[in-house]
Amino acid sequence: MNRTIIRIGLCASGILLVFPHPAAYSQCNMKVDPPPKIQITAPGVRVCCSLGVHSGIDPENLKGHKYGNQASFAPQTVGNFGGEPDGYIYTAGAGLVDIGHVRDNADMVLYVFIQLINGQHTIYTVGKDEAGVPNIPTDEDQLIGLAGAIVFANSWAHELTTWGDTNLLLSRKAQDFSAFSPEDMSSNIIGIKVATEAIKSGGLSAADFDARIDQILPQIIQSLGPQKVADTNTLLTQAVEFSSMGSEDLTHKWWMYDKIAPLNGFVRLLRRNFDGAAWKIPGASVQDTPDWMSTTHFNDFYPLFLYVIGDNMDVDATQVPNTNAYAYKFGFQPLNWTATPAQDFKPDASRAAGSADPLCLLSVGKPVTHGLYTSVKINVYPELTPNVIWTFEHVTQFLRTSFTAVNPNMDDPVKFVAPAAGPLKK
Repeated sequence: MNRTIIRIGLCASGILLVFPHPAAYSQCNMKVDPPPKIQITAPGVRVCCSLGVHSGIDPENLKGHKYGNQASFAPQTVGNFGGEPDGYIYTAGAGLVDIGHVRDNADMVLYVFIQLINGQHTIYTVGKDEAGVPNIPTDEDQLIGLAGAIVFANSWAHELTTWGDTNLLLSRKAQDFSAFSPEDMSSNIIGIKVATEAIKSGGLSAADFDARIDQILPQIIQSLGPQKVADTNTLLTQAVEFSSMGSEDLTHKWWMYDKIAPLNGFVRLLRRNFDGAAWKIPGASVQDTPDWMSTTHFNDFYPLFLYVIGDNMDVDATQVPNTNAYAYKFGFQPLNWTATPAQDFKPDASRAAGSADPLCLLSVGKPVTHGLYTSVKINVYPELTPNVIWTFEHVTQFLRTSFTAVNPNMDDPVKFVAPAAGPLKK
């Protein structure tokens, strides 16, 4: 299927994107491209799911997908999100799968793909993030692969920008109960896979896309070895929930009930998954993780675009939570956030002076043509120290190193090494 045929199909479906002219990729031209006139709405964000808050759902009942669906928080607790089945499914091949994440990322792939096939060089995702694509591929598989890589970058950006001490009264983005949660990034990849297959089979309108998602999502989940609802719920609690009143061993414990953190949904994450691998729970059914779930499959597409987090929200890398110590506390003591160690302020790129274009970055005096970049706050002292621009990989590794220095081995689904003097006593 070539791009001309795709355009005809989109027009017939009534969702052709209309531009006054194709937006030019603005690489340091001192201006921002005008927003495109997109005749398909940007997909909404489903508020799902969080360990300790949401439960398992029936893997046999996954039909009802609605492109761009948004609904209130409450219905998720009973496995239905605005008419869609949403919640957790534990699988032998992909570990814990958040179906809300799957649906969100599937929808975003369609949204990005449609922009690409209509010649849009400045690609919009959610918020004010942008991706610049200098040369749009003509091959359909390359186009779909590129859309998937941009969406994965978008999902990675979400994990970065939500890192930080949660206070929903003061911060609109910090989500310590969710950032780099064990199941997030692997679930995002499943959503990208589902959308890829839906688009390849002709799902180019919202209605056709929904119908194909309803066919393909159950098939892919079945291929991953889904567990029954009761088994998923048991694994979420008895297997990976840490109880401060029980054993002091944090091995394979992922989260705990936090009675003094209502702004976290009374949830405290103990472990963080920084590399997007499919985490398996010991004692649960296990099968090989499929090759398509590896994050390395996006690597070939990163040279084709520049992605910049552009909503003026910095990634907060100034501190990390001391969750291991907190797990052993008894009473109403708040979580301690530990300042990250002294660090090098060397940036990976800089913004061009006088440019309002978020895609205008410089490195060694030359325009940056590709890569994933964000502004990072890495030290609060001295106060006048400017934030730096780092690659996603750079800041993720920095957060991982800092987090595991305080919480050894907690970037792994199973390991735990107690301090030399033994666990902190209650």
